[in-house]
Amino acid sequence: MNLQLIRYSMSPSTTLGMLYIDGHFACYTLEDAVREEKIPGETCIPEGIYGITLRTEGGQNHRYSQKFPKIHRGMLHLLDVPGFEFVHIHVGNTKKDTDGCILLGDGSNNNQVAEGFVSSSAKAYERIYSVVAYAIENGEGVWIEIIEGIPAKENQVLPTNAVVSATKLNLRKSPKGEVEGVLNKETPTKVLGSHNGWSKIQIEGWVAEEFLEESGE
Repeated sequence: MNLQLIRYSMSPSTTLGMLYIDGHFACYTLEDAVREEKIPGETCIPEGIYGITLRTEGGQNHRYSQKFPKIHRGMLHLLDVPGFEFVHIHVGNTKKDTDGCILLGDGSNNNQVAEGFVSSSAKAYERIYSVVAYAIENGEGVWIEIIEGIPAKENQVLPTNAVVSATKLNLRKSPKGEVEGVLNKETPTKVLGSHNGWSKIQIEGWVAEEFLEESGE
C-alpha cells in the first residue's frame, strides 16, 4: 500500500497537506512548520519515503486503545525518520496537537489567513486507520511518500497575463461556440491555453487569440 502526502500550503507555524492512498484522495493533513533547522515540537519531518508499522508501546498507544477500542491495534508509526523518533499519524486539530506528527482531518482551513486547522479529525482517522492497519496486519508493505508542493505535470504550460486589445471581444463557451458574454478593451485576464487561434482565459471561456495582447502585470 502506498500513501502520498502532498504538502500544499506552508505558513510560519503550520503545514497543510493532502493524503492519498494508492492514488486516491483520502483526507487533509496538518503538521508543524517546515524549518531548515529543527525546533523540537515545532517542526515537521523531512520530505522522504518512510515505512509504516504498528507501534504497541508507549502512553499514546494506551490512550488510543481506550479512545478507539473497536479498531486500535497500535499507533501508525513512521520508521527511520531522520532526526525524529516516535512519529505517528493520529488525531488532532491544530499545531498544539502535532509535536512533529501528522494529523488527519476531513476539512481544512486556509493557513495563510489564520493558524492552520483540520476538522472532523476522529472521523478521518478511524476511516484511514482501519484501511492502513488492516494492510499491515495482513503482511502488506505500507509506505508513505512526503512531498513539499504539488509536482508540475509534464509539459505543463503556466498561465500568462493578457489584456483585451479589441473594443469589444466576444466570450465563448468553446472555440467558435456560443457567445456567453462580452469583454471590453483593456480587460485584464490570464491565458490558460491555446488551440487553433483560440485562447482559453481565466474567466473560463474562449476568445479570438488575435484580440489579446500579453501584459507585463
